[in-house]
Amino acid sequence: MQREQRIEISQAGLQLAIQEIKDDMFDTPACDYTVAKLLSHCGRFDEAEQVIDSMLLRWGQSPDVVALVEQGYANIDAMSVPAATTTPAPATSAAFA
Repeated sequence: MQREQRIEISQAGLQLAIQEIKDDMFDTPACDYTVAKLLSHCGRFDEAEQVIDSMLLRWGQSPDVVALVEQGYANIDAMSVPAATTTPAPATSAAFA
């Protein structure tokens, strides 16, 4: 499974990216989901969760909205788990022979 990587972005850059998303996707559940996903990628999990939390209030409980909300929470959970650290295997004496 491919691990998604968090990205660093300035507050101004983030606001610009969010505005671009809203301009392109208008005011829809998919737009909210995409904004939340971007916030998660930037490590802003509380803000992402707020966007996801507001979706059911704004858009109701249609199957499409519920599916996006569930996927949004799954994305937040997946991104907020620290990446597993792997230690390199120790060199064996055979490598030095």
